[in-house]
Amino acid sequence: MYLDKELLFSHAQKITKSQASEKCLDLGVMEGTGMPIFPTVQVAEGFAGLETLTVHIQSSNADKPLESLAESDWQTILSSKVLAAEDVAKPCSLAFGSLPPKAGKYLRVYYEVDEAASAGAITAGLVLDRQG
Repeated sequence: MYLDKELLFSHAQKITKSQASEKCLDLGVMEGTGMPIFPTVQVAEGFAGLETLTVHIQSSNADKPLESLAESDWQTILSSKVLAAEDVAKPCSLAFGSLPPKAGKYLRVYYEVDEAASAGAITAGLVLDRQG
């Protein structure tokens, strides 16, 4: 699997609280190309002191610039299962299905953690072929 720097949401982003990815992608007016596109999420550095982690792929079709988007403009289109501490204590990959054909103009990843989280790191992006 190859990761394209332009299609990364996060690169070894430290996660200590619930937060959005470092980067949002602007897909413009791109609609379904007939080719599946898969989110890929990798725990690059295991988490410690964490109770749960849920990873959400979110989109927005708001008719405004990316920097003007509010939290209420984002909708979850895919989510991981709720991951327990032992699931993300060491590096691993999370599996997602393909994006819906009309995923939205803007995409981001939202990392939802419990209040007791301590640092771990995640790399997330889009790929054309998911790893088996």
